[in-house]
Amino acid sequence: MSPTALLYVQFYMSLLSFSLVAWRYWIPAMRARPFAAAVAPILLLHSFRHLGMMYLNPAVIPDPPDMGFSGPTAWGDLASAVLALVALGALRLDGLPARAAVWLFNVVGFADLGLATVNADRFQMLAKPIGVVYLLPAIVVPALLVTHVLAFWLLLRRAPAAAAAA
Repeated sequence: MSPTALLYVQFYMSLLSFSLVAWRYWIPAMRARPFAAAVAPILLLHSFRHLGMMYLNPAVIPDPPDMGFSGPTAWGDLASAVLALVALGALRLDGLPARAAVWLFNVVGFADLGLATVNADRFQMLAKPIGVVYLLPAIVVPALLVTHVLAFWLLLRRAPAAAAAA
């Protein structure tokens, strides 16, 4: 099996696994929670997106990928991590500021993953040795995608009945 095919198998298996975890555990747990309590764990997870800076570190990747891929991917991930932390802080304000901050984080973070996917194809990243960074597209990106979808769901859903009545 080619390295490209192996990565695709791993990516889609991880995407399926994280989707099943979301469907079976995260969504039921989030349904009854108010917005801030439901979205906070997602924001905390995304605060670790600074790990995308690995693409710029020669200690991790001895032959770093083309800067057309590495730069936007690394800095987009860092921006997403910072926006996740800002949104987490904004949750203390509740209401419109919190939702606006989560919307900004989620749109930027989701777009960053889309741009990284386009650039990975454009700069033929699957044909290059990237060492341990291989774990990002094989495991981390599927988890990020699933949690972005969950965040969009939380942003678009109606407040739980208990929270609406309070």
